[in-house]
Amino acid sequence: MLVSEFSMETKASESKIWQIFTDVENWKEWIDGIEYSTIDGIFEDGTLVTIKNINKPKSSSPLKDVVVNKSFALQINMPLSKVDFIHEMIKDSDALKIRLAVEVSGKSAFFIKTIFRKSVAKSLPVVTKKLIELAESERN
Repeated sequence: MLVSEFSMETKASESKIWQIFTDVENWKEWIDGIEYSTIDGIFEDGTLVTIKNINKPKSSSPLKDVVVNKSFALQINMPLSKVDFIHEMIKDSDALKIRLAVEVSGKSAFFIKTIFRKSVAKSLPVVTKKLIELAESERN
């Protein structure tokens, strides 16, 4: 069940966006509210990512659906449900589009969706724009 999504075109290359996606230790540069983040291994399916949000306890979640230079998801387990934070690059003939989305599945998905909807809908455009600004500012 999709909670929210946002997409935006960029002039940055796929490799530059992928470099930022996989630089877990610097996610705080483009994702608001992160105090720090770490990765326990290489960027591939099953590798744990630990995120410490400001004023919240740290949590660890596995990477999933990792496709190099294309996409990945970070899955968070909640009571009776899972929340997937999806990061994707979509290339067409004219441009590269960045798509960020949040999907909830499981028995309590409706309730979690209701809780997440407003905050996620507000944060996805901000996060996407920061990601693109970071990628485009570092272009050579």
